Amino acid sequence: MQDTRTLPTADTPEQEAYARLGVVMPAYNEGSWVRRALDALDVAARRAAWELEVVVVDDGGSDPESLAVLDEVGRRPHVRVIHQANAGRFAARAVGLDAVTTELVLLLDARVEVEPDSLTRIRAAVERGERVWNFDVTPATTQLSALFWTGITKVWWRDYFRNRTAVAFGQDDFDRFPKGTTAFVAPTRLLRDAAAGFESHFEDRSLASDDTRLLRAVAGVEDIHLSPEVMCRHHVKTGRGAWSRQCYYRGTTFVDGYLDDPARSRTLLAALGSAAALGLVALTVAPRTTAAGAVLGCVATGATTRWAGGTAREAAAVSLLTPAFGALFGAGVVRGLRMADGRRDH
Repeated sequence: MQDTRTLPTADTPEQEAYARLGVVMPAYNEGSWVRRALDALDVAARRAAWELEVVVVDDGGSDPESLAVLDEVGRRPHVRVIHQANAGRFAARAVGLDAVTTELVLLLDARVEVEPDSLTRIRAAVERGERVWNFDVTPATTQLSALFWTGITKVWWRDYFRNRTAVAFGQDDFDRFPKGTTAFVAPTRLLRDAAAGFESHFEDRSLASDDTRLLRAVAGVEDIHLSPEVMCRHHVKTGRGAWSRQCYYRGTTFVDGYLDDPARSRTLLAALGSAAALGLVALTVAPRTTAAGAVLGCVATGATTRWAGGTAREAAAVSLLTPAFGALFGAGVVRGLRMADGRRDH
């Protein structure tokens, strides 16, 4: 239920401008997760005495049970549900950003539960002028696939995870710290401008990167704040098929997020092809040595995960799943480069 308590008197312009928090949540056949995410959000908002305006964007879902849940949550007084044809998460978020009427907005995935005190801390920080926040995301499950994503995230952004402490970063050190649209707070106008200025390398916008380049533009205007005291729990998709699809998808969106110049796509494709050919030659000529090198590589990834702040279980998951991840993610990268190269030719 919507919190009906009176909000504190606005003593400063910041308090007056940000007396309400908008929330944009894309969803695709995730009805039960949407309900859980909104329930956790309501708890956190009550603790922060923060009035909510929630826009859930159904990205062309077809599951009857999920659609029934969306109808149910849409009857909450502070929740609006928008239905659109399937166009991908980037497009769904853009629709939600256009619909929300608040000056501050939280981008939130449907499988995310905000920790009860996180909004209280963010509201206090916003009133100090710290308006852009990325949540510290923790997986809610301990299955092998979830542990893998946590472990590899700690390796990629080891500067934060080796010593988890509050930090603010901009464009210059953007790649050193974790960020994403899983749970991200910023002024609505800033996010709208970043979305409007984003140009995907792909014709198929459903595969457009929905975080990296978008948030890089935000970091060029205001620092992004990150703290272990502002947390959420993410229920990652589990199961072999879901994990495999996610690896492939992330390889594709990685290209859209990090490829600066689409003109380089053909050169990078040729380089990947040459590397794959050399690997096949090595496997044919010296199969035992190549296999031993692969095993050592997997052990090294696990050791690196531990060094980067990962747990023993996360390190084991990274070691075990690295070969499959490399193949699937690499295939996704090839798809992304081909798509970028194809659009360049049009």
